[in-house]
Amino acid sequence: MRRWRSLTALRAFEAVARHGSVSVAAAELNVTRPAISKQVALLERDLACPLLYRDGNRISLTAAGSELHAGLRQAFDLISASVESVARRAAQGERVRVLVCRDFATSWLAGQVGAFLVGNPGISVEITAERNGNFRLEETFDFRIFYGPENPMVPPGLGQSELCRWVDLPVCAPDLVDRYLRTGLDLTEAPQLVDANYDIWEDFCANAGLDPGPTRQRTLFNETNLCMSAAASGGGIAIGDSFLNMPLIRQKQLTIPFKVGLLSAQTYSLFSPLIPERSKAARRFEHWLRTAVQAYQSTILDELSLLGIRVIERARPEQ
Repeated sequence: MRRWRSLTALRAFEAVARHGSVSVAAAELNVTRPAISKQVALLERDLACPLLYRDGNRISLTAAGSELHAGLRQAFDLISASVESVARRAAQGERVRVLVCRDFATSWLAGQVGAFLVGNPGISVEITAERNGNFRLEETFDFRIFYGPENPMVPPGLGQSELCRWVDLPVCAPDLVDRYLRTGLDLTEAPQLVDANYDIWEDFCANAGLDPGPTRQRTLFNETNLCMSAAASGGGIAIGDSFLNMPLIRQKQLTIPFKVGLLSAQTYSLFSPLIPERSKAARRFEHWLRTAVQAYQSTILDELSLLGIRVIERARPEQ
């Protein structure tokens, strides 16, 4: 059980200790010098120990005074920061901070979040795009969205849940298909464009029943969007993420040369702090995000079906 001291006396002492002057402390707190001296004397009597050395107009702290001042300084700084945070949020409205891998941010979230903002006036969303898996644990985010294995190593203090799986699709520029068909070459002989973050060429061919054929050229990219840009420009065939590539497929910048898709080996996961209760804004954002992702995934599957793409489950390794 806490034993509360006079907050007025504690504020008076902290100001005197910080400034080293009763006069300056009195001016800051807008009271008289005798009022400050009285509060400090009451606190010393209550604690049964001296807190200040007084030598004329000079004031210094005793050992007990230094210890108390250090604690009070931290406490008042925390109170000040908390008050400013509440005031800022009241002025700006509710805010949700999201850290998300760059590919998902630029290719999907940025184009979808407007619907959330329109439907939730007063809530702002701060989206920070980052390299996949860089959790930036020294910062505070309501959500982090990254992709990886189904059972990732979750950083301490965070909970993880699956957001969705995507569909792995072989993609290339329509001109590449025409060029290879005209010359009588097999598309499996086209250059392979490989996303080094998610290299599943052999796994895809094995699960999809495709012959990988002889590899004439294999180019690695450290960014997914770079890999897809090279594919759209006719540089070769890549394995693409349905979430990120459907806009390019709809615009006919990419086509699916082999009529098969494969449910992803990894998942997009949602990471959130393990706290007793999240803000109302965060709860609304998560509900919107999951609903929007599910709707988009459903739309993708319908579109792939219309394109004649057979989506299959990936074979699970034997336990």
